[in-house]
Amino acid sequence: MRKAIGITGGIATGKSTVTKILQQQGFTIVDADHIARMVVLPQTEGWQKIVNCFGTRILQEDGQLNRPYLGQIVFNNPHYLDQLNQILQPLIRQRLTDLIKKVSDNGVPVFFEIPLLFEQHYQQLLDQIILVYAAPSVQLQRLQTRNHLTLAAAQQRIASQMSLRQKSRWADFIIDNNGDLHYLQKQIDQMLELLI
Repeated sequence: MRKAIGITGGIATGKSTVTKILQQQGFTIVDADHIARMVVLPQTEGWQKIVNCFGTRILQEDGQLNRPYLGQIVFNNPHYLDQLNQILQPLIRQRLTDLIKKVSDNGVPVFFEIPLLFEQHYQQLLDQIILVYAAPSVQLQRLQTRNHLTLAAAQQRIASQMSLRQKSRWADFIIDNNGDLHYLQKQIDQMLELLI
């Protein structure tokens, strides 16, 4: 049976930690963020559209996108965030859709880490969905620490996403990532018993 499984959550809930554990256990992981970086490499269609929309101010000297600066722009203005998503999401969707369709019927799951899984309606393409959950206070603390953000900036980024409560209604599995690594591993093992 074909098993294309989505992994999602909110910013700084620990999606990458979960996928890293699964990868160490031998599973194939497809990372939508990696695809998002590929579609904006210099001189690609995505890169050109972003430069046309936001101007050369969002470029580094070597022509690469200045991602932190672009992040500041879009997370401070919902209109700009919407414009960026309108450019990127069709390009990302095409690549992800092609990869999901290539998942074989051998029964071994392939995991797709997609931060905007529900927002971009990927659930229709996937067999099952895992939500990585963290309490808002934990999420906020992790995001501030990881991205060196002020409290207001971190809150703004979290608020720009669909709430975890809403996402949890549509998930097949919920992994609680409020505890330590041992607790996380135990939940992943339990989930894999149900999946495989």
